[in-house]
Amino acid sequence: MTINRKVATGLLSLGLFSIGTGIATAATYYDYDARVPAIADFETTNKTKQTTGSAYNNVTYLAKGASLVSWVENTSGTNITSKVTYSSTGKKTMDYKAASTYKGKSVHLNISTPFGENEAVSTKGNWTPN
Repeated sequence: MTINRKVATGLLSLGLFSIGTGIATAATYYDYDARVPAIADFETTNKTKQTTGSAYNNVTYLAKGASLVSWVENTSGTNITSKVTYSSTGKKTMDYKAASTYKGKSVHLNISTPFGENEAVSTKGNWTPN
């Protein structure tokens, strides 16, 4: 076998292995644009969790001087991740309490104002249940 053929065979094998083991999968992010009420919370539509990894909320806009709290719930409304409080944009990580049990299940993002916040807050971003 020539060197070129060996290299080609090796690369093909590696590519097939990556696809077969799911290494080549990327998280799907879902956009939101919300006005989070002062008393209630904002919930996204349900999305299917594809992996056993953490959930991420990538906040791209947050009203000046505001702070919010985000977490993930299952379809019955039970909190299934840690709650993250933030007052700036950027990626927020929400760790699941038992990630493997939610793989393949529907979940949704919740965003709320923290205790003591008396005004609605505008925010934008995207999230993945991962």
